[in-house]
Amino acid sequence: MNLHGINVLVDGYNLEMIQGTGIKSYGITLIKTLISLEANVDILCSRYTNTNNLILGEALFFDTQKYNGRNLQIKGVIGAVIQRFYQAKEVPVSNFVIKRDADLIFDYLAGSGKIFNIYNCYKLANNLYKYFPLETRVNIKKKIDIWHETYPLPIKVNNAKKITTIHDLIPLKLPYTTLDDKNSFFNLTKNAIKNSEIILTVSENTKKDILHCFDVNPDKIYVTYQPIIDNSHLVENETTEINLKKYNLKNKKYILFVGTIEPKKNLGRLLTAYSCLDTDMQLVIVGKKGWLWEDNISQLEALFGNGFNEKIKLLEYVSKKDLIYLYHGAFCLVFPSLYEGFGLPPLEAMSLGCPVITSNVSSLPEVCGDAAIYVDPYNPDEIRQGIEKLINSCEIRTQLIESGKERVKLFSMENYAKKLCEAYKKVL
Repeated sequence: MNLHGINVLVDGYNLEMIQGTGIKSYGITLIKTLISLEANVDILCSRYTNTNNLILGEALFFDTQKYNGRNLQIKGVIGAVIQRFYQAKEVPVSNFVIKRDADLIFDYLAGSGKIFNIYNCYKLANNLYKYFPLETRVNIKKKIDIWHETYPLPIKVNNAKKITTIHDLIPLKLPYTTLDDKNSFFNLTKNAIKNSEIILTVSENTKKDILHCFDVNPDKIYVTYQPIIDNSHLVENETTEINLKKYNLKNKKYILFVGTIEPKKNLGRLLTAYSCLDTDMQLVIVGKKGWLWEDNISQLEALFGNGFNEKIKLLEYVSKKDLIYLYHGAFCLVFPSLYEGFGLPPLEAMSLGCPVITSNVSSLPEVCGDAAIYVDPYNPDEIRQGIEKLINSCEIRTQLIESGKERVKLFSMENYAKKLCEAYKKVL
């Protein structure tokens, strides 16, 4: 069962981000899986390039600087308003530049895949739909069978059939935890549901939320989950201990949190729970600073004083390679999120032998099954009790490690490829 010869265009909306997001990880995995199914995969990007010199154009494409010249903006807005962008340009990308990219975002296109580019197309398309609302048309000098959006976007591509992945409805379900324009998010999602042949979701919980919030036929929504790449063969205690030295950490001597520092990840209640623990283990926080991150830093100072660095280690964003060792070396992962469409960190931890304590809400029980300790994320005392339960019982910890290894097998690349192929066949 494969997709041999099918031409798929995937959006670069999240792939272009320097620091990773869950949707970026999803996009990378989606493209690799489609290629394994023998589909021809291209990416539509929105980076700046405005020169006939191939080398300079390529350098500008990979430059992270923002180009917001007035003439470019006016030119783009005029094109958007009349629903016609200039023809998407194919960007030649050499192996030299590909290998320099921090996350090897375009590495898998070194063979037959192509990069097409229209400067600022996603921003302009979103604004056009927000204020008018009109969908933006994109022309590609290639027959495209499937235009796969990894996030709802108001864009049409040639005569391609559209598939949209909806990861969650957090702006609608927990509106106070995000800065999203709720009206715009609702309309974009509604438009995606209407104009897509099918909708892919990453959990039954997200499917349930979509059916609750929108008028849509349940048969139009396919749950494919999000696969987990097994990296357990890359780690062992000796190599983990060596790699942890750069962070001044000791194997199994710290508690780990992974996630953007923002309200929905619920770091504040974890900090309160940790402050009441009688333990010498540090709390290691891995995640980039998001909305209201300053509140959590202020909380640290209030709970632990100016010397909070002795108890708390803030690592912010780390490379994927380092994150593997941080998972493997942790005593446990505590992931008390208020809402997740899927929740990748718990599965990543399980795959690397790290026991998990997580929330009993949204998709997390569906994803983690019997391989986690569940707590009420709104109750700091219950979070503390969950951690203490693990600290006080080697037997429970060992059991969770073994259960976790079995659980991640359900989210294998093979299972994901099968479900993805079935969904595409339905559209084709």
